[in-house]
Amino acid sequence: IEAMIGQRGGRILESCQLFDIYEGEQIGEGFKSMAYSITFRAKDRTLEESDVAAAMKKILNGLESLGIELRK
Repeated sequence: IEAMIGQRGGRILESCQLFDIYEGEQIGEGFKSMAYSITFRAKDRTLEESDVAAAMKKILNGLESLGIELRK
């Protein structure tokens, strides 16, 4: 997961850190919920929402290709 985030996050990805793993009644058997903190930053400019949205879309598409679902 972290490799995919790093690969798809592009130059504006500053860091990615796993901060929670949950396995319990609210999550289906054989599954776990993982939460990541992702930080984006550009050294030469202020990022726009569209910059971050595009990077997140690439990350989420990559994770979906691995069979990972975004929990809503």
